[in-house]
Amino acid sequence: MTLDEAIIARRSIRSYIMEELEPELIDGLVDFLSDLTVPDDSIDWNFDILPLDDMCRLVNGVPRLQAPHYLVIRSEKIKNCLQNAGYIGEMAVLWLTAHGIATCWQGSLEAENDFPDVLPYITCVAFGRSDEPFRTSASEIKKKKKLSAVAYGDMASPRKEIMELTWMAPSCMNMEPVRYLVDTHRIHIYRKNNRILKFNQFNYFQCLDVGAAMAHMEVAAKKYGYRIVFERLSPEPDFRKEIYQASAHLIKEETP
Repeated sequence: MTLDEAIIARRSIRSYIMEELEPELIDGLVDFLSDLTVPDDSIDWNFDILPLDDMCRLVNGVPRLQAPHYLVIRSEKIKNCLQNAGYIGEMAVLWLTAHGIATCWQGSLEAENDFPDVLPYITCVAFGRSDEPFRTSASEIKKKKKLSAVAYGDMASPRKEIMELTWMAPSCMNMEPVRYLVDTHRIHIYRKNNRILKFNQFNYFQCLDVGAAMAHMEVAAKKYGYRIVFERLSPEPDFRKEIYQASAHLIKEETP
């Protein structure tokens, strides 16, 4: 399964076979994540892959969702670190899905008893094998806004197809806070300016959601022969008073 096929297959799975994965598969995930170029590569980040026992020590309790492995994402806490973390986590989710491994974001877990001398904990993803099935088609996605409700502008092919795969990115509580303004060469990315729900944790999760959408966008663009350079434009492009996050510059790959 390719990463773009994994976008369709991916779903949040909440029951796991409590058997550790093969070391070579864990090594493959480590190699994949180590080779990532994150949207803001000026930010220091790293990750741990922990078994359940170590995760229990980290959160000072037993996670509600128990899995054989947890991908813990760490980063210095500065601007754009949450977007990076969401991108890293969702890239891992797609890689694991492509290898037949179930995943589920664990945004509500907090590190209460962290290891000394490490970068701050940001978020984590539970993963392992499961008897629950993946999706077989996009038609199985339920309770999601139409693409036309979140993406606006020049939706000619292949931008429409890129956005269709981007639209499938997960979000906390299925709130779908990410909005897109599409032009010929760039996709501008925004976070919905929610004037009612303002508390910090909610905004924290929604910034992670932006990063997950950026991961989908990059994979989708590659499928259609483009690479993406994420950038932050100045002055920021305005759109319906939403909160500007980044712009994705679509660059056509040269065919050999």
